[in-house]
Amino acid sequence: MNHDLKISHNIYKDKQRGTYYFRIKYYDRTNKRKEIKKSGFKQRKEAVKKCNEVMNELEGIGHINKLPFNELANEYLDWYSARRKSSSVKSLKTHLNNHLIPHFKSIDVFEMTTQDIMKFQNKKLKENHSGEYLKKMHIFIVSLLNHAMKYHGLKTNVASLVGNFEVESNKRFNYWTLDQFNQFYEVLPTLEQKVFFKLLFYSGARKGEVRALTWEDINFEEEYIHINKTDYHGEVTSPKTKAGTRDIYLPPHMMSDLKTYHSWYKEHNMYKDSYVLFGTFFKAFSESKIDRWFTNAYKLLPDDFPRIVIHEIRHSHASLLINHGAGLMVIAQRLGHSSIEEVSTRYGHLYPSTQKEIVKYL
Repeated sequence: MNHDLKISHNIYKDKQRGTYYFRIKYYDRTNKRKEIKKSGFKQRKEAVKKCNEVMNELEGIGHINKLPFNELANEYLDWYSARRKSSSVKSLKTHLNNHLIPHFKSIDVFEMTTQDIMKFQNKKLKENHSGEYLKKMHIFIVSLLNHAMKYHGLKTNVASLVGNFEVESNKRFNYWTLDQFNQFYEVLPTLEQKVFFKLLFYSGARKGEVRALTWEDINFEEEYIHINKTDYHGEVTSPKTKAGTRDIYLPPHMMSDLKTYHSWYKEHNMYKDSYVLFGTFFKAFSESKIDRWFTNAYKLLPDDFPRIVIHEIRHSHASLLINHGAGLMVIAQRLGHSSIEEVSTRYGHLYPSTQKEIVKYL
């Protein structure tokens, strides 16, 4: 190599821990000063051996640009955490810790190929993740490599070349009919649980949005609830998009139940308008508690009763609206989607029966 790295190194003892570490300093091809530090060696000779190996890599093979995937992932996580909402950061951490880092480990990012990405995709496709989850995973890989291009001189984003997971988008969401929801509703043991799940069904709001509701978000006169926040694992944040902030009008029987629950709440709890509907003071019931309500109610239903997950109560609401002839725009507004394309993609398969009805009038 013609480039002079100007390498210097030292071996140190960590007196507090009783272990050894080394530090290597050098200049990369752009004459930018770099530093490598490795610690945790029980004996000095172990630190010396590893230090020599690293210097040999730098001087001999020319791996000045060597960038382990796991180190890039942690660097990107720090960058991302300073700029994104905590709920988005948690999502990134989940994908990094459960999928990306365990698979790619310390592979040199500069040596990654389209074959590496393809093998990763093939592996994940066999794990029965949803198409939406897989596509989010791919977006994170692309973003990681874009970060390497911007800050480490990576020339090509191999993940972008491969493209996103090609997952068929003909998935049919599970949902309940109104009669099925009513059967579920009848076995719920408390007023609190009945109102919570009925509100999910008749509003189409997300579980986190309902958990975050406070009494001042309920407009009893105009008969709507105001959605302007969500609770994600105990942390309350604003919606990700402008469409997420919305008013959802409710039928009179739902508002009547909310009034009854409002009176019950005042009798059994300390009360302020700023307290959450479902929880204690400002703190909503945990997601695990809500899940237990749901699971315990299922145990009281027949074995052949249709199985859904809580989020699919939201799909049940969309199905109910479609069966009553609601248009895509209205559904998008109630659900807090940014565009009717999102609704069409997710719920378009529920429309064929409606189209058959229209034929009668042609």
